[in-house]
Amino acid sequence: MNIIKKLFSMKMAVVMMVLFGVIIGGATFIENDYGTQTVQALIYKTKWFELFLFYFIAILIYQMSNFKSYKNKLPVFLFHLSFVIIALGAVMTRYIGYEGKLSVREGSATNQMLSMDTYLQIQATNGKQTAYEEYPLRLSSLSNNHFDKSLQVGNKNVSIVLREYLPQFEYKLDQNVTDGVKTLELMVSSASGAGEKVYIQKGETKTVGSMIVSYDANETAPGVFAVKDTTDGLVANFPSNALTLSMNDRSEGTVKAGENKFEQRMLYRFDSNAIVLKAIYPKAKFTKVSSSLKPMANKPEYVSMDVKVGDKSTNIEFNPIQGTAGDIKTIELDGVSISMTVGAKVIELPFEIFLKDFKLDRYPGSMTPSSYASDVVLTDKTNNVTMPYSIYMNHVLDYNNFRLFQTSYDPDEKGTVLSVNHDPGTKMTYLGYLLLAIGMIWSLFTKNGRFQKLLKDTKSLQQLSVALVMIGAVIYTPLKANDINASLPKFDQQHIEKFKRLVVQDTQGRMKPMDTMATEVVSKISGKTSMFGMNANELFLGMMLKPQEFQAISMIQISHPQIAKDLGLSEDAKYAKFTDFFNKTGQYKLFDAVQKANQKPPLEKNQYDKELIKVDERLNVAYMTYMGDFFRVYPKPQDPNNSWFSPVNAMKTFSPNEAEMVRMITANYFGQLDNAIGSGKWDKANEALDLIVKFQNLFGAKVIPSATHIDFEIAYNNYGLFSKLAPYYLLLGLLLIIAAFVHIIRPLSSIGLIMKGAVVLLGLGFVVHLAGLGIRWYISGHAPWSNAYESVVFIAASTVLAGLLLGRKSIFALAATALLAGATMGVAHMNFMNPEITPLVPVLKSYWLMIHVAFIVSGDGFFGLGFILSLLTLILFIFRSDSRPNIDKSIKELSALSEMSLFVGLTVFTIGNFLGGVWANESWGRYWGWDPKETWAAVTILIYAAVIHLRFIPKLKSLFVYNVAAVWAYSTVLMTYFGVNYYLSGLHSYAAGDPMPIPEWVYIAIVVVGFLTLSASFKRKIKS
Repeated sequence: MNIIKKLFSMKMAVVMMVLFGVIIGGATFIENDYGTQTVQALIYKTKWFELFLFYFIAILIYQMSNFKSYKNKLPVFLFHLSFVIIALGAVMTRYIGYEGKLSVREGSATNQMLSMDTYLQIQATNGKQTAYEEYPLRLSSLSNNHFDKSLQVGNKNVSIVLREYLPQFEYKLDQNVTDGVKTLELMVSSASGAGEKVYIQKGETKTVGSMIVSYDANETAPGVFAVKDTTDGLVANFPSNALTLSMNDRSEGTVKAGENKFEQRMLYRFDSNAIVLKAIYPKAKFTKVSSSLKPMANKPEYVSMDVKVGDKSTNIEFNPIQGTAGDIKTIELDGVSISMTVGAKVIELPFEIFLKDFKLDRYPGSMTPSSYASDVVLTDKTNNVTMPYSIYMNHVLDYNNFRLFQTSYDPDEKGTVLSVNHDPGTKMTYLGYLLLAIGMIWSLFTKNGRFQKLLKDTKSLQQLSVALVMIGAVIYTPLKANDINASLPKFDQQHIEKFKRLVVQDTQGRMKPMDTMATEVVSKISGKTSMFGMNANELFLGMMLKPQEFQAISMIQISHPQIAKDLGLSEDAKYAKFTDFFNKTGQYKLFDAVQKANQKPPLEKNQYDKELIKVDERLNVAYMTYMGDFFRVYPKPQDPNNSWFSPVNAMKTFSPNEAEMVRMITANYFGQLDNAIGSGKWDKANEALDLIVKFQNLFGAKVIPSATHIDFEIAYNNYGLFSKLAPYYLLLGLLLIIAAFVHIIRPLSSIGLIMKGAVVLLGLGFVVHLAGLGIRWYISGHAPWSNAYESVVFIAASTVLAGLLLGRKSIFALAATALLAGATMGVAHMNFMNPEITPLVPVLKSYWLMIHVAFIVSGDGFFGLGFILSLLTLILFIFRSDSRPNIDKSIKELSALSEMSLFVGLTVFTIGNFLGGVWANESWGRYWGWDPKETWAAVTILIYAAVIHLRFIPKLKSLFVYNVAAVWAYSTVLMTYFGVNYYLSGLHSYAAGDPMPIPEWVYIAIVVVGFLTLSASFKRKIKS
C-alpha cells in the first residue's frame, strides 16, 4: 500500500508535471533540427510516451479520489476531471481518427484522399492465396530505425527488413575511386528549358529537356547527340551543323553535321540546343548522401528494404515524398509475386467531392492572398445526399464525422487542396474544454478556495498609513533637429497638411494616409521621424522632389563602426549620405560584404552581418523613395484587384490615354511644388494636389478610407501613445520601488496616499493604453493582437490590469506592475519589432483569434506580474534582519499577491490555450498537432501547475521555494512567446522572425537571477 501511495503521491504528480514539460519542450528542439517525423518516431507516437501519459492521468484520478474533491471542492474536481475527459477524447482521436489531404481540379470529382502519415504497403500472392499488410513508417536520422516485419502467404513467409534510410538524398560524384567508371560533366540547355549540369557515365543515355545525349551506348536513333571514345579522344555525332565558341580565347567557328571532335571548354550550338563539355572524370562513382537531417517538403527521402522469401532475397529502393502516394515496385521471389509501395496511403471516402470553382481574393494592389475558397458539391450516393458548399478558411464542411478544410491551392489557381479530418474524439474533447473553463473560473470565486484565502491574507497584511510622494509627469521631448541645410526645400505647412491626408496604397495592399507611409519610410531610413527641422511628410516629399539634394545629406542610419569605416567615414559616424555608399565609378562599396552576409545561415550571422543587411535595406528604401516607388497614389481604372501604382509604373501599365493623364498630373504637381518653393505662393500647388485626389475619387473610390479613418490614423501617428507609455510606466515604477524600500527601512506615515496617487497615475496610463489599442483596432480593422508588436503591447495592458485588480493596495505590487509594463512596452519598440499595421493572413481572419489571443496574452500579463512580485520578494529575503520586522510582512504580502497572480494567469492562460485548440480545429482541422507554439504553451501550463502544487509537498512548502519557482517558471513564458518565434519553426510562422543566436541578455539574466536565488537562500527560513 505504501508503494501505491508513493507512486501516486502529490510529489510524483509534481515530478510528472515537470518531467512532462521537459520532455515535450525538448521535443520541439528535436523537431526543429530533425523534423516532425523524427519527433513522432522517438516521442509522440511511441508506446513509452503513451504509458507516460496513462500514468500521469492515473495519478490525477488517484489524487481526485484521495482528496475527495468531488464532495467538498466541486470546482476543483470539475477542472481536474476535464483533463481526464480531454485525455479520453485524445485516445479516440489517436486510435480511431485519421487525417490527410484531398486534391481536386475544377470540373473534376474525387472520393480519394492521401494519408498524412507515410506507410509501407505490401501485397504478396502465392498461387491463389493473397496477403496484404500496411505499416506506418516513422523513420528518422536520429535513431537506428529498426524495422523488421514478416508476411505469411500460403506456406511462404515474406520477410521485410529496413537496410538504409536517408531523410533527404541526392547523388554525389566521387571523382577518383577504384571501381568507378568514366564520367562526363556537361552543361546542357535545350529549347524546352534553362541550362543544367548533367553527369553521364559510359554506357548511359539521358534525356535533357528536348535533347537526348548518349555516351558509348551504341545509340543510333536519329537526332541523338551521341558521344563515344576513340584513340584520338572524344568524338560526337552532331545531328546538324553547329556553331562553336571557345571559352578560352572567345574564337568562333562551325562544325558540320556528323562525327566531330568533342572538346572541353567549347560551346556547341545547334537546333536551339547548346552543350559544353566541362570536365572528364576517368574513374567516378555516384554515392547517395543526405543533404539534410530532416525531410523537406516536396523533396524525396531514400528508403532501402531487403525482401526475402525462403533463401531468395533482393533489395528494393523507394523515394517517398511526404504527402504523396509512392510508386509501386513489383518483384517475384521463390514463386511469390510481391507488390510494395512506400508513401502516403490512398484512402477511399464514403462520398465524392466535385470542385465547381476555386476563387482567390487578394488584398487591393497586392499579390498577397486575402482569402481563398472552394465551391464544391459533396455527393453521397449511399445516403442519397447532394450537398453544395463553399469551403474557405474558418468555414468548414462537416459531414458524418468528416471535416474538410481549405488548406492550399494549385499554382495555376485551377485546383484546390483540402485537408480531411476524421475525428470522432472532437465532441469529447470539446466537452473537456468546457468543463475546464467552468471549473477553473468557478474555483477563483468559491469561498473555501485557495484564491479567496490568499485574498483574505493580503487584506490582513496590508498597511494603510498615509504619505505623499510627488511623481512628475513624463514630458515627451522630440529629437533635437540637426542644422538645417539651406538647400533643402521649405514647404508650406497648410500644403503639408493636405499632403499627409493623400491616400496611398502600400506594397501589401493596405490603404493608408500619406502621413503613415512617410513616417514608416523616414523611420526605416533614419531611425527618426523628423530631421533638419522637417517632419516625416516634408522629408518624404522633399526626397521625391529634390533627390539630388537629399542624396548629399547624411540621413541614412548606420549602427556599426565597421560599416562606417567601410564607407570611408569615421567609425563613430551615425549617419551617411546616399552618395557615401558608392565610389567614383558608381560601384556599391558594400556589395561584396552584403552578399556574403546574406549567404550565411541565420545562426552564423554576427552583429556586423545583421547591421550590414539592415543598412543595405535602408539604402534601397532611400533609393525607392527618390524614384517615387512608394508614391502609389494612382488607382488603375477598372482594375478588379484595385491596384494603385506609382507615377512611373502607372505610365508603363495604364492605357495610353490614362498613362498620359497620369504623366500630366504628376508633372503639374511637382512643377507647381518647385515654383511654390521659389515664389512662396502655394495656391497652384494645392490645386495640383487636388487633381491627384480627384483622380483617386474617380477611379479608386471603392477602397479609399473614410475621412474619419484618415483622421484617426494621422492622430495615432502624431501622438505616438505607445512609445510614450514606456518611459511613463518605467518612471512611475522606479519612484514607487524607491518609496517601497524606503518604507521598509523607515516606515512612512503617508504610504497610503502614495499608493492612492500611484493607482490614479497607473489608471491614467491604462486608459491611454486602451485608447491606443482601440484606435489601432479601428485603423487596422482587426483586433490589435495579431502580430508580435501588437501582442506585446496587449500583454503590457494586461499586466497593468492585473496590477490594478490584484495589487492596488500593495506598493510593491504597483511598483512591479509599472516596471513590468514599462519594460514590456520598451521591448515592443525595440528594432526587431515591426509596429507597422499590416493586413491579416487568411487564417487569422477568425473570431477565434480575438478570443484565443486575448486570453493567452492576458495570462502572460498575470504571469509577468507574479514573476516581478516574486523577484522583489527574493530581494527582500536578502535584506531580512531582526531590526526590520516589516520585511517579513512584506514578503508574506508579496508572496500572496504573486500566488494570486499565478492562479489568475494559469486559469486565463489555460483556457486561452484550449480555445486555441478550438481555433486550430476550426481553421485547419487539428486541435492539437504538437506545433512548437502550442507545445510550449502546454509546457508553461505544466510548469506553473507544478509551482501551484508545491504547497502540497511538506518539504517544499515554504515561501522561499515558492518564490524561487515562480521566478524561474517565467522562463517558459519567455520561451513560449519569444523563443518559439525566433528559434523554432512551426505553424505560427506568420508571427515569427528569423532564427538567431541566444542574445547576451539571456545569459546575464540567468546569472543575475541565479545570484539572487543563492543570496536569498541564506535567509530563507521564515515563520509562516
